[in-house]
Amino acid sequence: MNNVAENILKRSMENIKTEDVDLIPCNRNVLVEFYAENPYRKIETTETGLILGIETTKRYKSNESGEMEDSEEYVDIAKVLAVGPNCKNCQVGEDICVVRHVALPVPFRKKNWFMVDEANVMCRFVKK
Repeated sequence: MNNVAENILKRSMENIKTEDVDLIPCNRNVLVEFYAENPYRKIETTETGLILGIETTKRYKSNESGEMEDSEEYVDIAKVLAVGPNCKNCQVGEDICVVRHVALPVPFRKKNWFMVDEANVMCRFVKK
C-alpha cells in the first residue's frame, strides 16, 4: 500500500471510537451471544446411579480420519442483545434457540457476538 493510502486509512481509523457507537441490527436480524453451555439442560441421576443429560457427543472418533474430533451443535442457546426494527418475535434479554451454523460473526468490540435472521430462531424461552 502506498503512503497516501496508508495515511488516509490511519486518519480514518483514528476517528473511530467504539465507545461512541452502538450496534443496531437492520431488518429482521437479531444480535445474539451464544452461551458456552446450555443453561436449560438438566442433569439428573436415576435411582440406579445412571447420569442423564450429560453431553457424550462433544468428541467422537471420525470414520474418515480415525482421529478424535469435536462435534458442533446444530442448534444452540443464545441471549438476545438487540433486534432489528422488523423483528416481530424476539425481544432483548430473551434466551432463544437458534440454528447455529447460519449465525454470522459480528466484528465489534472484540465481542463474541453473532447476527442471525429471525427466521432461524426456532423458539424463545419465556417465564411462565
